[in-house]
Amino acid sequence: MTTPPEQAEPVRLAMAGLGGHGRTIQQAVASVPALRVVAVYDPDAAEARAAAARFGCAVAPSYEALLARDDVEAVVLVTPNHLHRPQAEAALAAGYDVFVEKPLANTVADGRAMVRAAEATGRVLMVGHNMRRGRPARRARALLASGALGRVASIEVHFSSDTAQRLPAGSWRLHPGTCPLLPMMQLGIHGVDLVHYLAGRVETVQARAAALTTGPPVVDHVAALLGLPDGATATLVSNYCTPVRFAWHVAATEGSLAGTPHTLTVTDRSGAVLETLDAGDDPYGSYVDQMAAFARAVRTRQRPETDGYAGLQALAVVEAVEASLARQAAVPVPVYAPDRHPA
Repeated sequence: MTTPPEQAEPVRLAMAGLGGHGRTIQQAVASVPALRVVAVYDPDAAEARAAAARFGCAVAPSYEALLARDDVEAVVLVTPNHLHRPQAEAALAAGYDVFVEKPLANTVADGRAMVRAAEATGRVLMVGHNMRRGRPARRARALLASGALGRVASIEVHFSSDTAQRLPAGSWRLHPGTCPLLPMMQLGIHGVDLVHYLAGRVETVQARAAALTTGPPVVDHVAALLGLPDGATATLVSNYCTPVRFAWHVAATEGSLAGTPHTLTVTDRSGAVLETLDAGDDPYGSYVDQMAAFARAVRTRQRPETDGYAGLQALAVVEAVEASLARQAAVPVPVYAPDRHPA
């Protein structure tokens, strides 16, 4: 008889990348009983010691040593984008399931290689697109799927932060080779995945970008017009040089949705409020749900919701934004799905 996932032994994790956003993922992992951290690694020794103390686990002297342990089942990567492919491929080759923070990789070519590696080894590959897992996004998806708000006409997404003004000059984020199309890769890709979740696959992209505070070749402002199925459109603005704002709006024929990562307001055609939702008392909720989903995928061997293909599809939109900027024209977005193997 198969043991239900909730009754199985906790998945034994190794974590790499512990500072910055890694602390958020640590918080989420610590909240999921189905996960147990057995070892950590970070090039910053202080971050590694702090995480080891938090989880009561070992510190590995290197990433290679982390993978060489015999008590690890899965690896969580919250590392710089350009390290995702080599680190994930090494973990998959060692027989581990892998959770990788978004973006899946810096390029579609690298993302495709990661998906191929996961399929070749039969391991789970999950990408950290948490925005869709928040209660506001889940409720919005349910309402749109029910038809209660009619047909989606347009979506507006604005995901921005002033992070570029606070990064040290040598940060990997400020180099196109390690973080291409800065705001779109770091923030806007969250909006891309949210659009995919709420309204379907982005089919075409037309974009503009500028370097307002960073200076070329590093852009800190990107805006894109996204073509969606059935004639709908989405506009996506992502800055790395303006005050923090994470907000989205869906306009449908019978009403609208106004959301943030933690709130949702639903109105009818007259503007009357039909319902509101405030998940502000659970700021880590989407991350906790994400890491719990990873534990379930490891134990059940089921494909996770945000698998490598979901990560690849979001990344393909970012790459299409780059192509649109280069050509100064609208460009199509390729389709990546399990029935279309990324050869």
